[in-house]
Amino acid sequence: MRTEQWAGEDKLAAALAEVFGKCEELGIDLLLIGAFAVRAYAERRRLTTDLDFVVPTRAQNSLAALFKSLGYEYSAWTRFGGVRAVKYLGDAKVQLDVAVDMIRDENTGRSYSIPVESFRQKFRIEVTPLAGGPGVAAYAVPLADLLVLKLIASRDQDMADVVTLVLAGLSPAIIADFKRKVRHAQLTKHINTRLGEMVGLSDRTLQGLMGSYTGGRLTGQEIRLLRRTLRELRN
Repeated sequence: MRTEQWAGEDKLAAALAEVFGKCEELGIDLLLIGAFAVRAYAERRRLTTDLDFVVPTRAQNSLAALFKSLGYEYSAWTRFGGVRAVKYLGDAKVQLDVAVDMIRDENTGRSYSIPVESFRQKFRIEVTPLAGGPGVAAYAVPLADLLVLKLIASRDQDMADVVTLVLAGLSPAIIADFKRKVRHAQLTKHINTRLGEMVGLSDRTLQGLMGSYTGGRLTGQEIRLLRRTLRELRN
């Protein structure tokens, strides 16, 4: 099964290269916000089966032309408040979920609008499939925004991504930027609650979470660092 998932990631990487190449032609500011974006900032990786993006409102009218030119079928999609595009490469299904300006989590009902400044501060990355192979140049949202997005959600994989990002190391500047953006988005109470819940997770639960999604284990030192940093992130 894992070999099949790796092959699926190869298809995602190929689709990513094609999409970003076309975005440069059309002048569309497309940023990664999902599992591939987490890889921009951390070495731990989890498998993924789709590609998640956000575009600014000004690019919304260009999405139809983008997907049509690349042979995707697309439709309105409610999870992130944007559109979903699907194409088959052989037997592999490639799914692209694109939010427009604002990301809304369907489970918690919370939303976060990507600040205009964050599109200017986008982070250039190289995405490498888990099976190896050539990397793909792309752009991701800034780390502070990615943390906010992962914390408004309630899925286990998003929690694993928060752990991964925190343990990769957060500078004082990133922590300050994160807190400022949380306050500006009026998400302080929700984010503080989520951070408190994560601090309260048992060592066993944390190990199970990371084992399920990254296949790795946390050291005692990493768990202590995780809890300390999660407390520092609270406003």
